[in-house]
Amino acid sequence: MKKVDYLIVGQGVAGSVLGIQLMDAGHSICVIDNGRSDTSTEKAAGLYNPITGRKMVKTWMADQLFVELEEFYARLEITLENEFLYPMTIYRPFYSHEEANDWQGKMSDEVYSPYIKDLTSSPSGLEGVKDEYGGIYLKKCGFVDLPILRKAARKYFQSRGVYYQEVFQYHNLELEGNSAIYKEIEAKAVIFCEGPRVLENPFWKDLPFRLVKGEILKVEANLNPDVILNRGVFVVPKKDGFNVGSTYDHHTLDYEPSEKGKIELKNRLSKLVDAEFQIKDAVAGIRPATFDRRPLIGVQTDSRVAIFNGFGTKGVSLVPFFANQFINYLEQKSELIPEVNVNRVIE
Repeated sequence: MKKVDYLIVGQGVAGSVLGIQLMDAGHSICVIDNGRSDTSTEKAAGLYNPITGRKMVKTWMADQLFVELEEFYARLEITLENEFLYPMTIYRPFYSHEEANDWQGKMSDEVYSPYIKDLTSSPSGLEGVKDEYGGIYLKKCGFVDLPILRKAARKYFQSRGVYYQEVFQYHNLELEGNSAIYKEIEAKAVIFCEGPRVLENPFWKDLPFRLVKGEILKVEANLNPDVILNRGVFVVPKKDGFNVGSTYDHHTLDYEPSEKGKIELKNRLSKLVDAEFQIKDAVAGIRPATFDRRPLIGVQTDSRVAIFNGFGTKGVSLVPFFANQFINYLEQKSELIPEVNVNRVIE
């Protein structure tokens, strides 16, 4: 019997980061993952951005999440001996002179000023961008290449003999005494980081997840390769072109790109750029979103069964902060903030 502190099920961005942070804190782990390539981590753009949404508002908990976010991933690159962090300015065109004037006033507002790099009320000159009213340049932004991170983390776990590639069989989990036992692994607790597969999990299947399908186009275009565009769609520079996304579909939860999704993204991209573009590929994934867009973190009444899930579209920015908080909760009995504690939805 292999005895460890924690058994982690799922090795997306949540399971990877939580597992490494647990190991860094001196705890022993095992990671079980099915190794599938159609996960949300494999398909996600990996953006981190403090100003989001149609109304361009500061994202939830931005001041806590972004203060050391890039430093965290830079350290993780060293640990995993790979490159996956790409800090990059985001440019968001304005829709009107009024919007430009409004953001001019926010340049000196301490609520927003830490995230504003520059602003222009006239066309930026960025190649191919429609921005007759100018736009705003945001800082503390960029993207994490999540497939590279996942692969590097898997290699890290494998080299330490703690990774098992298999489909987790829930019926083989036994709760005995103070332990969670799965086959030949005995742990203090099992932590489920499964993303959308949570709906199949008998321990957590009744939680109010609201999964959402997202589609991304891979295109070639004559656009600036050093700036992320984000208004209506995001346009992320990659080594082989640009990723354009994303759609939000709560009804057709499959992993196949749709013609409807392609048309929607093409139309939205055409409103942002006047450059010609060629679609090279399209991908689709399912995000583990929740009813209130907040993660679901914590334990059942039986503390041997835990969950770390529900990070939706903001996993890159949310996971490092809450992994640290969750470890303190598990080990030091410190409190989780009420907005993420799974107890808020358990009767």
